[in-house]
Amino acid sequence: MIHQARTHPPSAGLAPLPLFSRQDWCWEWTRSYTGDSTPIESSETLLFQGPLDTGALRDTLAEIGTRHEALRLHLVAAAGPDPSAAWPGQALRPEPGPLDTVRVAPQERVAEVTRVLSRPLDLTDRMTRTTLVRTAEEEHVLVAQFHHLIFDRTSHLLFRELLAHGYQERVSPGHGIAKRRTEHASYTGLISGEHTPEVRSAVRGRAATLAGELRAYGAADPLAGDAGAVVAGAEFGSVPLTLTAERTRLLLRRSRAERVTLHTVLLAALGHAVATEYERDRLVCSVYTHGRTSASARETLGLFSTVVPVPVDTEFRSLSVFVKAVHGSVRRASDRADLPFSEVASRVLDRPPGDGAYYRSALAHLELRLSGVTGWLPEEPDRPLPLPPGLTVTPQGLDPDHPFPVFAGPEQALACASTLFADLDMADGALTGSLWYENHYHDAGRAARVGEIFMHFIERLIEEDTQ
Repeated sequence: MIHQARTHPPSAGLAPLPLFSRQDWCWEWTRSYTGDSTPIESSETLLFQGPLDTGALRDTLAEIGTRHEALRLHLVAAAGPDPSAAWPGQALRPEPGPLDTVRVAPQERVAEVTRVLSRPLDLTDRMTRTTLVRTAEEEHVLVAQFHHLIFDRTSHLLFRELLAHGYQERVSPGHGIAKRRTEHASYTGLISGEHTPEVRSAVRGRAATLAGELRAYGAADPLAGDAGAVVAGAEFGSVPLTLTAERTRLLLRRSRAERVTLHTVLLAALGHAVATEYERDRLVCSVYTHGRTSASARETLGLFSTVVPVPVDTEFRSLSVFVKAVHGSVRRASDRADLPFSEVASRVLDRPPGDGAYYRSALAHLELRLSGVTGWLPEEPDRPLPLPPGLTVTPQGLDPDHPFPVFAGPEQALACASTLFADLDMADGALTGSLWYENHYHDAGRAARVGEIFMHFIERLIEEDTQ
């Protein structure tokens, strides 16, 4: 297929919009890399098998784009090759974007989908693009690309539901599809509401208070390492963090007994391990929160998830008291999801030269990302969707191979390198994952010991519960 350049349509408004509080961290993260680095995009790649009404699919996508404003946002000016460029502003397109179509032979499906995904978005047009790849009469792949500035993990699940329900309603009206319980919110309305003088004044005060607390917990004092060896292209090593299904079941049981989430227990174990190895009695941990603080926000496509810093006191008398204290710290941090990341970071750290960016972990010694479980319950990311008989949809999870992005400057590279990153997933009843560390900054032996102390902490929790 030949993609022809389009002239951009006018925006549906006059004044460019500022950043949403939940977009702030992602903008800082985006511009922490050079302009020619791999863009921070996300995608939905859905394989439809069976009779597909492409007109109904196109109309459904158009309705979703019309109703959910995030899908019509665009940057009013290009970010440009300079990663320290100021926020250019964002505005709404009056109409949703088109559905591009392309036909290829069945054996070319993966190659074509990968080619589509490899084309970066033009953020001055829209921060999303949809393409339908047809490989046979009853085989199509929908490729929906989104920039992370307007999309998060919850949006992916919601997008699938909206797509299936909207399509079903078009081809089989009134076919028992329940209406959503709450109306979605206006994404631009949420953005505008944050920028009244009264709200801005309150945010500045709360950000200053949090910044003072983070300084007291060592946010400006990174973990010990070889800062002089850090390079612009990070290289990571890893330590496995894996539990069997049985040990995972017992850990879930202990977390339920303590009335804390599995996320809290893992953060407590990791925080204890890092503090023990690096001889610190206080840490700042970075975690992700869904950021949807109202019922209407939970029905809205857009970037709401955000990175929040969690101050943790790592000295404790009992495991039970410690995990409950960490749980309280996480809850308090989640209540601060509306504080823009840069608003806090600028009060703890000097802004990098040339209005440079704060890397997303700049305030943290440890970052934890947990997927596959909410609270104590395993998630079902690929749950069946309500589609007409004979039509199935299967997420494909295809991603092009991209090189690791290059940091815009030494400050961003060092902020990433000095942080330890734990990435864990619950699948088939078992926890698997790794502790990642930057090879030039961190000593591999120390990282391995962190992993050992983490596993020992987990075993102590389980043993206490089974005695």
